[in-house]
Parts: sequence; C-alpha cells; structure tokens
Amino acid sequence: MLDRRGLLISAAHAAVLAGLPAARAAEGQAWEPKKPIRVVIGYGAGGSTDAIGRLTLRKVEEQRGWKFIVENKSGAQGALAAIDVKNAPADGYTIGLLSTGNFALDPFLVKTAQYMPEDIDYIGTIAKIEYALVAAKDAPYNNLVELAAHTKKNGPVSFSSTGKILDLAMERVSEKLGIAFVSAPTSGSAQSVQLVLGGHANVTISGGVHVPYIQDGRLKVLASMTNGRADYAPGVATSLEQGGGYAIKNYFLFVAPKNMPADVKATLADAIDAAVKSPEIGDYAAKTFNTRINLGAKGSADDVMAQSREWREWLPNAKSAK
Repeated sequence: MLDRRGLLISAAHAAVLAGLPAARAAEGQAWEPKKPIRVVIGYGAGGSTDAIGRLTLRKVEEQRGWKFIVENKSGAQGALAAIDVKNAPADGYTIGLLSTGNFALDPFLVKTAQYMPEDIDYIGTIAKIEYALVAAKDAPYNNLVELAAHTKKNGPVSFSSTGKILDLAMERVSEKLGIAFVSAPTSGSAQSVQLVLGGHANVTISGGVHVPYIQDGRLKVLASMTNGRADYAPGVATSLEQGGGYAIKNYFLFVAPKNMPADVKATLADAIDAAVKSPEIGDYAAKTFNTRINLGAKGSADDVMAQSREWREWLPNAKSAK
C-alpha cells in the first residue's frame, strides 16, 4: 500500500510522463516511429504522383531507416484517400500523398463535403507539377487556337482527366478561346496519357508522364498549362500566351490527420524535406520536367488556403463544377 509520500511521488511521475511529448519537442528530440508508416497515395500506380512519391519515401527509408507501407487509393480522383487520411488517428502512422487541388478545390465541388482544407495537416511538397496540354502526334491541331477551330467545326474533343482541377483548367481556357470538350475521368495521369496514345481520347493535361512520349514523337504539346514554357518544348507557347487566361499551380503534397503532436509533425516534415533535397529527387524532377520545391508545413498550408479562396470566388459560375 502506498503512503501519502508514495502517492505524491506516483503523481509526480505521471505528470512527468504526460509532459514528455511537449518536453521532447521543446528540447528538439525527434519523434521516432516504432512501426511502419502507412502512406495513402490518392492516384493510381505508375502515375506521376505515385512515381515521385515512392522515390521520396525510399529516400526517407535510406536516410532515416524508417519503413513505409504504400497503398494506392485512387477512387473519386483522390477524395477517398483524402477522407481516409482525415479519419485516421493523428499519431504519425498514417499520412497521405495527393495534390494541392484535392484540398484547395475538391471539397467545394460536392454538396456535402466529407473534408475541408482546414481538416488536414500539411507536411510539405515534393515538386510543382509542370502541366502541359498534349495530343497525339497526328492530331489535326497544334495549338489552342487550332484546337478551338477544330471543335467549332467537328464538335467536342474527348479530354482524359486525372482530376477536377484539370477539368476546370480546361473550362477556364475554353471560356476564353471557345474550345468544346467532354471530360473522361481516369484513375491517374498514366491512364490519361495511355488513352490519348491509344486513340481513345483526343487530349489530356499531364504533369510529367507525357514527357517520354513527347521526346519519342508519339505525343505533341499544344500548350504549357503553367506560367512558363516547357524546357522540352520551348517553341510551344503557354496557355496564357495563347490567350487562355489561366495557369495551373499544383504540387505533389504530403498531408496528415489534423492535430498531430508537434514533435511528430516536425519530424515527418524534416524527413520529407531532407529527402526532397536529395540529388535523386532533384534528378527525377528534372527528368520528368517538374520543378522540385518543398513549401514546408506552413508554406503548404498557406498555399492551400490561398488557392481555396480563389477557387471559391470563381466556382459559382463554373459549368464543370455543377
């Protein structure tokens, strides 16, 4: 039986133990996972998000000795993965890899959203996705103006789309130039590109998977869909230069359940940052013509919130959002 002194000592021990996470974070001692971390990738295997994500995780494994279990959950264009992450325990053992648009845009496209941008913790980014609108090499149009003229004469083109952000990007360009299109949702950029290669879709917006097919001549670029020309197609103007009036800003984005302990979040963010800075990630981003950049935890959150405000202002009149 404990006497009064023993009870006081036990209470003191409990208080110390309860304060360990905060003390550990304050002292700069990193959290260390005791089991594999589950990573939910919101797009299909073989796509651009999957490829660069798995490479980043391998670098973390090499640098930290951690283990990951990767699960591709591509349903509802990433929404199922986002919901999975939102509902997981906030203990560091479940994180997600999706894109900015899954959080800045997608929750505002459904009547009853199962998550909002504020419901997620943001850990960091791997790269900015350098999108391009591409078509088969023998397509009877070479730029946005010619594509618009083709659809006015022949009717809508089929557009294989990896996500709503790409549908809405096409709509915003179409508003300016009069391009008629019908969207065909896919499970990821790899499938979208294959549909164009196989003649089952006319055009797609791709963020890197298309590059080898541009280089071997099977696809061609109609427009860069970001704010700069592509290095692999410097003679092709951007959508802005062609009068399309819009450029996509989207990142490969690591996320986590809301309210993770500060030391857990900081450790995950640091591990991702170190991996992104590795030569291998830089080389891969350059090879796929994406721009390596980690916005960090705060920068990622700020970017998502800023873009969500912009989309909410534009969406009320969007046809693709209805």
